[in-house]
Amino acid sequence: ELANYGEYSGNPTRAETREYVKTVFDLMTRSRHPQGDKILIIGGAIANFTDVAKTFEGIIDAMKEYADKLKEVGVKIYVRRGGPN
Repeated sequence: ELANYGEYSGNPTRAETREYVKTVFDLMTRSRHPQGDKILIIGGAIANFTDVAKTFEGIIDAMKEYADKLKEVGVKIYVRRGGPN
């Protein structure tokens, strides 16, 4: 059951990515799912102009801030991302 879909592109900065991911995490951690864990998939094909390393720094920043809440509500995160950077 897909609850939501979001996307970022256009070579966002670390800070822009962090704020985007914090919004997603905030929404995901407001409650537990009654039938089990919530799943977040971070995916993407080859990013020709997005600095994948820079955006993942923003994702990791947000994960550090929300780690306890993510664990508390049972969020599982899967990543599949590629790119030249």
